[in-house]
Amino acid sequence: MEQFWQPTDHLVVAVSTGVDSMVLLHQLNEQYADTYRQLTCLHVHHGLRAASNEEAQFLTTYCEQRGIPLFVHRLDLTETVETGRSIQHDARVLRYAWFDDMMHDLDADYLLTAHHQDDQLETIFYRVFTGRTDRSSLGMSASEQRDGYQLVRPLLTTTKAQIRSYQQQYDIPYYEDESNESNAYVRNDIRNRLLPDIESNPHLQTTQLLKLMDFHSEALALIAQQAEQFIAHHVMQNQLQQWLIPRKAFNELLPHVKMKVLDVLIGHFEAVVPVSERTYQDWFVKLHSDVAQNVLMHTNKWHVDIVYDKLVIAPSTAHSTPAPQTVTTAGRYQFGMYLITIASDMFAHFSALHIRTRRTGDRVTLHNGQHKKVTRLMIDQKVPQTARAQMPVITTDSGEILAVGTCYQQVTYNQYIHIQYLGDDINEK
Repeated sequence: MEQFWQPTDHLVVAVSTGVDSMVLLHQLNEQYADTYRQLTCLHVHHGLRAASNEEAQFLTTYCEQRGIPLFVHRLDLTETVETGRSIQHDARVLRYAWFDDMMHDLDADYLLTAHHQDDQLETIFYRVFTGRTDRSSLGMSASEQRDGYQLVRPLLTTTKAQIRSYQQQYDIPYYEDESNESNAYVRNDIRNRLLPDIESNPHLQTTQLLKLMDFHSEALALIAQQAEQFIAHHVMQNQLQQWLIPRKAFNELLPHVKMKVLDVLIGHFEAVVPVSERTYQDWFVKLHSDVAQNVLMHTNKWHVDIVYDKLVIAPSTAHSTPAPQTVTTAGRYQFGMYLITIASDMFAHFSALHIRTRRTGDRVTLHNGQHKKVTRLMIDQKVPQTARAQMPVITTDSGEILAVGTCYQQVTYNQYIHIQYLGDDINEK
């Protein structure tokens, strides 16, 4: 098992009662108990099988006997079944929405899932043969950042055979989901039929998919590097927070680098870029044409337009993410929807202050000496989700947070910093 956490961290493990997650839970509770501060278990009751109630009760008893806090959540997939949508997709979306909520409520640090190497091979195979290869990794990452916590897969280099061997060695109870045997689901067909058939051929090795994933990841890194260099040397941002891309230079890029440039820039307005590869290709044709001006796409968050010799990506409203600022003198500074007044006394203590938006891992020091995540601070203060990305965070050169919008100010310096929310009348001030 790969260990990502520290002894002071709160771990949450997602357990389905299948052999993989029960082995992970057993390892954490029996062999890794001294590597973390707290262990909590989450279980999703999908309500689709007769055995679901029995599995939830089994896990409840298992955790009670071992003193492991357990939270069970029942999904309502009635609409999904009635409309014929993908149960696996909708269930995953709902699961992780609940996981996100629980991780915030528990103020936990890591969410662990029991994905293993065989799952990785299945994922790579699925993404290759469904065409999901151009803009994201072929496989799952061992660790990924989510909103306020880290999602990790500590068994990702462990094979299914190793998991079953461990289960037999320690006689770990588990439930087998009979729906996993149905090849009606694409991933089940890959797992149960296609990959075993390939592996049975002495000239073929499914583990070569792991090498393909590594090669693909390196290619994506090079594409990202070229995109970053292009943005640094050619793309400008004006005072209206609009990205200005020179059309001629952009047209000279390779197609995948173009897509990455656009993903990065649109990503400033939306975490998940909702533009397909086919749509991008249509944009590229228009950019290469003689058209002088053209509306490519407008959403409620951003606009993309051809404007003569430029491609312009702009916020659809005035509420785009403010650009970071460095302050070295006293005065009044506008940061998005906030007016920040800094007294000269502050610069007797610090040569410069930095004003930016929140970052993953940000923590503030409370009056009692304890620390709190900025994300948790905003949740406790009931800051709307849309406003969290706009709120100013004021830090020192060393990264110490002195203020977070109107939510928090460090006691030592609160008389020297005043932050005012200007509301919807900001353009009239």
